[in-house]
Amino acid sequence: MRKTSWALCAAAAGAAVAVLAVPTITTDRSHGDTAITSISVNDGRPVLLGPQKATTFPLVVEARDDSGIRAVDPVGVWGPNYGVLRVGPMRCTPSSATASVCRGTVTVDPVKKQIFNDEAGTWFVDLQVKANDGDRYVAKTAGGFSLKRAAKLSGSGVPAKAAKGQRITVQGWLARSFWTDNRFHGYADGVAYLQFRPAGSHRWKTVAKAVSSASGTVRATVPVTGPGDFQWYSAGDKWTGDAVSQEMPVALR
Repeated sequence: MRKTSWALCAAAAGAAVAVLAVPTITTDRSHGDTAITSISVNDGRPVLLGPQKATTFPLVVEARDDSGIRAVDPVGVWGPNYGVLRVGPMRCTPSSATASVCRGTVTVDPVKKQIFNDEAGTWFVDLQVKANDGDRYVAKTAGGFSLKRAAKLSGSGVPAKAAKGQRITVQGWLARSFWTDNRFHGYADGVAYLQFRPAGSHRWKTVAKAVSSASGTVRATVPVTGPGDFQWYSAGDKWTGDAVSQEMPVALR
C-alpha cells in the first residue's frame, strides 16, 4: 500500500470475499440530535489539480444541535484507491444559539506525492461534529466532491487568412496532468470539439468532433465559412477536467 495515516476498515461480502477498504478517522457512533444542515467543498465546484502546483480548497460545514456546536473534529477526506487527505483546523462561528458554520481548508500537493493518478474521481468527507452537551454526529460520507486531473488543449494549423470555402486542417494536443511524474502528457481516446465563432458574434458553434490519438493529438478538416475564430474544447469526464485552447483567428483574403 502506497500510503495511509489513518486506520482502514474493511467489509467482506459472502463467499466471494469482496472487500471494500474505506479510510476512516473515527470509530465513534452518532448519538443525540446533532445534525449537519449543509456541507460544501470548493464552493460546489470540482477540484482541478495540475501536475506541479499545490492546491488549497475550502470546506464549509453547517451543523446544529439544541445545545449548540462545540467543534467539527476530527475531519478528513478520502477517495479512490486509498486516497487520503487531511483537513486543516475547522473554525466554528455560531449563527444562532443552536447552529454554527465551521470552515477549514484542504491542501493537496502532487509534488509531495500526496496523490496519485488513479485517485482522481469522487471523494468524500469523513467527519465528527461535537455538540456542547456531548452529542455527536459521525459520518464517513458526509459530503461528496470531484477531484480531477487538470487538462489543457493547444491548437494549430489555422492560417491567418483563407479563401471562403477553403478546407483547412486544424490540429490540437489534448493533455492532462500526471501526478506520478509531475508533468502534462497527451492521452488517448479523449473527446475534443472544434468550435467556430463568426466575427462579431459571442457564440461558439461546434463544427467537428475528434478523438485523441495515443499521443493526445486531435485533428479535423473543415471549410472556412467566413472570418472569425476557431478553438478546441474538451468537456472532460469523471477523472479529467475541462480544457479549452487559445482562440485561433482567421480572416478572409
